[in-house]
Amino acid sequence: MTTRSKVAASTADEIAAIEDLMSDLEKRLRRLNGNAKREISGASSDINEFVNDALSGIMKRVRDGSSTVAESVADEATKMGGDALKRIVDEVEHRPMAMLAVAAGIGFLFGITRR
Repeated sequence: MTTRSKVAASTADEIAAIEDLMSDLEKRLRRLNGNAKREISGASSDINEFVNDALSGIMKRVRDGSSTVAESVADEATKMGGDALKRIVDEVEHRPMAMLAVAAGIGFLFGITRR
């Protein structure tokens, strides 16, 4: 074997070794790409779950807060209604004629507007 043929054989061996390394590198990159896609897919579902949980918590707190506010408004309205009814009863007991005149006037005005 001549020097030239030895160099050619050596070069061919090195090229074959480089091609094997490139093939191995391509396989590893494909595997890495698949792993990255799976991780990203899992991460996006985790993010989606986190956002959904956060929104659910916020909505629950808003609903709880609004029901508490509605209850306190209803309680206040009941108290005011009860106080107003007590005042009307007191006025009717103390000034029955004046209350009768007010009731007649309201009835008269309501009758006129209905025509």
